[in-house]
Order: sequence, then C-alpha cells, then structure tokens
Amino acid sequence: MAKFDLLRIQEIIRSMKIDGWLLFDFRGMNELALNILEIGKDKHLTRRFFYYIPAEGEPSKIVNAIEAHNLAHLPGTELKYASYNSLKEHLTQALTEAKTVAMEYSPNNAIPYLSKVDGGTIEFIRSFGVDIVSSGNLITQFDALWSKKQYEENIPVANLLTDIVVRCFAHIKNKISNDLSVTEYDIQQLIMNEFAEKNYFTDHPPIVAVNENSANPHYAPTETVFKPIKKNDFVLIDLWAKVNTEEGVWSDITWVGFVGETVPQKYIDVFNIVKDARDSAFEFVSERFKNNLPVKAYEVDDVARGVIEKAGYGKYFIHRTGHSITTALHGSGPHLDNFETRDERLLLPSTSFSIEPGIYLTGDFGVRSEIDVYIHSDGSVEQTGGKRQMEIVPILK
Repeated sequence: MAKFDLLRIQEIIRSMKIDGWLLFDFRGMNELALNILEIGKDKHLTRRFFYYIPAEGEPSKIVNAIEAHNLAHLPGTELKYASYNSLKEHLTQALTEAKTVAMEYSPNNAIPYLSKVDGGTIEFIRSFGVDIVSSGNLITQFDALWSKKQYEENIPVANLLTDIVVRCFAHIKNKISNDLSVTEYDIQQLIMNEFAEKNYFTDHPPIVAVNENSANPHYAPTETVFKPIKKNDFVLIDLWAKVNTEEGVWSDITWVGFVGETVPQKYIDVFNIVKDARDSAFEFVSERFKNNLPVKAYEVDDVARGVIEKAGYGKYFIHRTGHSITTALHGSGPHLDNFETRDERLLLPSTSFSIEPGIYLTGDFGVRSEIDVYIHSDGSVEQTGGKRQMEIVPILK
C-alpha cells in the first residue's frame, strides 16, 4: 500500500532491533515482497531474487543476470548471479554483518498470510548463520498504515454503505407491500448500480442472502442462482467498496433484517449474542488503547469468541473475528484471529480492520454483524461509517 521508502523501512528495522529485512521471491510466489518493492504483476519473473535492506547502509540487489532489470528501479548495489555458487557468494557478502533478519515467514505457519517464503529457502538462509524472524509487524508498520488522505476518502464510502443498506430494505418493503417479486439478485444489482453511480469500486458483487443462504458466510447470488425474497424471510446483506483509485482503502459492513413488522424471538436471541460479541471486541480495543496498553490481534478474537462460546454457540462461529483493511480488502496488517490462525501481530495506530462475529445455523439462518474500525494516530478508536446495527431491522414495519 505504501510507496517504497528506504529510509522509512530502515527506521522500522532499527525500531525492531534486528539487522535487516531480506525480501525474496520466485516466480511471483511472494506478493507481499512484490507489493513492497513495487514490482508490478506485468513483470516476467522466472528466477529467484533477494533484496536485502540492512538497518543502516546500502541495500543489496541479488538478482539473476538475465532478470536484473526487474530490480533496476530500486536503490542498492546490484549483485548479479548466474550459477548457484555465485548466488551463495553474493548472499554471503550481503549477510556478512547480519545476525537476525526478517523474512515473510511465520513460525509453525501460525499466520499463513505471512508464510510466503518456502521452507527450503528458510533453511538455505539459515545456513549462512542468520536467525530469521517474521516480518509481520514490519509489514504492518510499512504497508498497512493509512494516510490522512486515505482516511478522509474512506469516510464518505463508509457512510454510503450504511445508507445503501437502508435503501435496500426500503426497496424490499416497497416490493413486498405491493405484491411484487424481488430476489436476492435484484438487491445485489441495486447495490452494484449504487456503486456505479458513485464510481466506487468493488472486487466482487455483494452478498444478499435469504434464510438458509445466510448461514453460508461466502454465499452470493448470481444471475442464474438466487432465491426470491418473501414475507417472513430473514435477509443478510454484506457489501464492500472503495474509491476507484489504486490507493483507495475499503469499507466493509454487514446488516441483517426480517421481512415482517416484528422479528421472531429466535432471530433476536442469536442477533443479540452476535451484537454483544461485536461490541465487546470493540470496547476491548478501545480500552487497551485508552490505557496505552498493547493489543495483539488474536486477543480481540478471544474476546468476541468468548461471548459466543459462553452463550453456547461456539461451534457455530466458524471464522475469524475480523480482517485487516488496506488497499486490499483483506489487507497486509493483523487479522483478528485465534481460530483459523493465531495472529500475534500488534494492532497499531493508523490501521483499520473489521469486527464481524457470526453464528451460522446450517439449513436455517446465519447472523453476522460487521463494523469497520480505524485507530487514529493518537490512539483514539473509531467505528467508521454510519450507525451501528443494534437490532434486526423489521423491514415491513
């Protein structure tokens, strides 16, 4: 997300008290490194390269002789290799002073989003007498921080998403009240049209899920596969978008409603558990930052999951609590996860993430309530976007 900035990266390396950052790629396998080094997807990458950034001094570009042009835009001493022996010689030269370096590696693959360097390469680098640590917190500090402009551009998008949900429910009410047909796909396309009018970008059409479809977290209707929306149906809407620029950052929310004047108690009971899990997670983050205490991503998942487990629905919460938000919808920063993975990265100021616990009762219905959170540079914690959903919307009321 951030533009390559050698001095800034070296400042972060020094703050982590390590000797350097060794970025590696082979045939595009490490998209984190390619993003940080601003190597576009159009580059023809057939050989491995290493780019070593020491805490002080000039970087080393260890690149195959026939693909040296791929790193030509980066600062540093170019060390071309052709044979395996020459590759080892150049790495020996570059890592002579290094004892501890960061790579895109996660011990025990605890955070697979970070594990972009294969085990053989880890062994290879360790053979030079170097200890390898995860670059996770380094990537967060360099690549997951929002700029003031990104935050300001995000706020109208975040507000609009909530407004669109309200319009969707109103549209359903109008159709049902007038005995007209309406489907999941119709509402999905209504949302897509709203995005088009604002020139907002989304990478995939939104989720509009009725009844049992809402119990599938990644369900989405298509032009040929969808359900009608009728009276007494439960409806989940999950939508995400950003300004239509490369540097735009995402908004991502989920709301639920019931096509009736009143909401049956079975839906209310489950929603209230999910709502409490969501709000407990938000308050946990807010209190930690208010008291200048560190907070690791997995701890937030523990808080939300604990609420749902205490209510007896733990086995129905089948995904992590939230994800990092950057220029990528699931960004390079910490994910709120101690379920699918154990994300021990720190939540940092100027970063954003979703909080979206859920309970999914297969074959019946599923409830998810999603908000986005931004941590300001002063440590204040904000829920971006419009109002937070506090009860299931009775769509026909």
